[in-house]
Amino acid sequence: MDRVVSDIVFDFSVKPRLSSERGNAIPVASSIYEACKYFELFQKTPFRNKCALITSYNPNAQDITKEETGANTDIDRQVIYNTYTELLKGVEAMGGLSKTEVYEEAAKALFTKEPANMKLLVVVDKLLTAFDAPPCTYVYIDTSMQDHGLFQAICRTNRLDGEDKDFGYIVAYKGLCEKG
Repeated sequence: MDRVVSDIVFDFSVKPRLSSERGNAIPVASSIYEACKYFELFQKTPFRNKCALITSYNPNAQDITKEETGANTDIDRQVIYNTYTELLKGVEAMGGLSKTEVYEEAAKALFTKEPANMKLLVVVDKLLTAFDAPPCTYVYIDTSMQDHGLFQAICRTNRLDGEDKDFGYIVAYKGLCEKG
């Protein structure tokens, strides 16, 4: 995980769309637990306050989720819960939306409209389909993906938003199309 975080920080310092603050990126983790760990690592980098965590986890919904949590122990479950509890401090539920939904909507709006202010959305599976974010230039995949999920990840980066973007980039840390 440290290597992936270091690579992403480095890319933002040297890749034209990322360093110009016109583009941003989506790191894809294999579980909610790993996404939380990535989020914590990014908080120790220049991405602090410019990085969001978007998963299907909701600490107020009895930990029900459609995505793999990756929590093998009570300690892992506590890491997920604590990360979200800290993340949602100061967020208020409003308009029929939960605190998590309010947080996610605000993060997605910044990501699509102000890439300089929301550089990373750390995800598991969520947002890889039906999320239109033209500034997204890189997807960093640290999980095995195949078929429709992989196709959707590729599509996330290929939405054009200006003359400085001809296409997006996929960086894979685990073998794509492998099972398990």
